[in-house]
Amino acid sequence: MTDHTPHTNHDSNRPAPDQPRASRRGVMKAIGAGAAAATLGIAGISPAAATPDVSLPTDEFVETDGTEFVIDGEPVYFNGANNFWITDDDANAATEERVDAVFDLFDELGINLVRIWAHGEAKEGELVLQPEPGVYNEAALEHHDYVIEAARERGMKLIVALVDNWDHEGGMLQYAEWADAESRYEFYTMDETREMYRNHVETILTRENSYSGLEWRDDPTIAMWELANEPRLEQDDVPNDMDDLEPPEHQEILGEWIQEMSAYIKDLDDNHLVSTGSEGHYYGHWEDDYPDDDWDGQDYLEHHSYDTIDAASFHLYPDHWGDNPADPDDRLSLHDGADYITERVEDAHNELGIPAYLGEFNVNLYDHDLETRNEFLEEWYDAADAVDCNAVIPWQVVLEDTQDHDGFQLYASDSGSIIEDYAEVVAEKSGDWDGDNGNGDEETIAVGEYNTTDTTSDGLHNDFTGDGETTHDDVTAFFENLEDDGVQDNPEAFDFAENDELGFTDVVELLRQV
Repeated sequence: MTDHTPHTNHDSNRPAPDQPRASRRGVMKAIGAGAAAATLGIAGISPAAATPDVSLPTDEFVETDGTEFVIDGEPVYFNGANNFWITDDDANAATEERVDAVFDLFDELGINLVRIWAHGEAKEGELVLQPEPGVYNEAALEHHDYVIEAARERGMKLIVALVDNWDHEGGMLQYAEWADAESRYEFYTMDETREMYRNHVETILTRENSYSGLEWRDDPTIAMWELANEPRLEQDDVPNDMDDLEPPEHQEILGEWIQEMSAYIKDLDDNHLVSTGSEGHYYGHWEDDYPDDDWDGQDYLEHHSYDTIDAASFHLYPDHWGDNPADPDDRLSLHDGADYITERVEDAHNELGIPAYLGEFNVNLYDHDLETRNEFLEEWYDAADAVDCNAVIPWQVVLEDTQDHDGFQLYASDSGSIIEDYAEVVAEKSGDWDGDNGNGDEETIAVGEYNTTDTTSDGLHNDFTGDGETTHDDVTAFFENLEDDGVQDNPEAFDFAENDELGFTDVVELLRQV
């Protein structure tokens, strides 16, 4: 939705904190985990409760059951984030180190769904995906492989968009240019451009991941394909020698393309969900207020009614679509956002019988202050919760050193608590997959009064209290039972410091992980 101008500072702002040294005798058993954190001075640790574990099974595909997303038959709700920097064509912006830092940030915030790009046409960066029609940059594909692996390792799912309506990364207009054309009308209607798009889809879906060995179409890490980012066909988006399209011709052309290409994906891949990537505008009349008039060819209900579309996509940008979004009387103001969300989710659930997801939204900081942004973000998250929106994915959560080039970058230091709070909502609504979100070792080890489990699949028993996550209560339980036979007889399960010794350094490391 926004201008993808590269940011200028690529140095990560996440230095590793110094490791404190403390003797076990220096901390009394009476000190709780939160107090211990303050005593030890561990950076980033507070006495507050940990963000809930919303990680997901890594070997199960996301499916639908009526109006719900499900994994292994259990309902799943998503706390999401967009981030295009991790698949940017600028190799300095999209290093593996930055990818890991971004996904670590997402993990800290309780995010379990990430929306990314698998497109980029005729750009000049080292990681441009498709520099020429049908020609692919192996380095860029390997980088995307790494992004998928980074998500899998953290129990996250991905939504992958396959082309952009906008020309930031080349997009539909680049396909048209490759075919000696000039408009999105030609992208949607020309045999040559449609074949180029189908070739791109096949290349991406059948790509064998260089880390996992899985073709992308066989990888459960991917939740869903999006046909495009914000597909539109505006009435005047035609060749210069052609008259503007008359309604409903542009709506029908866009709908035919959605039907054809979603069916093509389903023929290639019967594992994954498919959606449009649409902004979710209703198709109205020229007298109606934008965005729900007849200008851009979108038809939220019709275009999500096809058998090959599994979920309804919509976005929310009063800052782009309204005249004066701070004014409650504007055609689409910030104050209308909650109703906008409610109406689209209810229509998807009640009229279409499918899940709905808010694929992009934010409040622009060039036009509003941070307090206003957070006020409306909280209001919109609350509205999504109240109407059981199946996934909520703000644009876009970034590292602290990422330049805010467009007013839409969202930093954890500014708004992270809102996302963390929504992780609680997601955890409560979703299945538990045997209590550990499907990622852990079900074997238990008796330690004192506790039966410990590994909920992170790393061989370390991090959960003492049995709530499926690691909290300060687990740290306290470990500290109080460090000499217990259950710990001493199973050193490999409690060596959190990875130094082949059992001791207070392991307690400190577990506390750091909280």
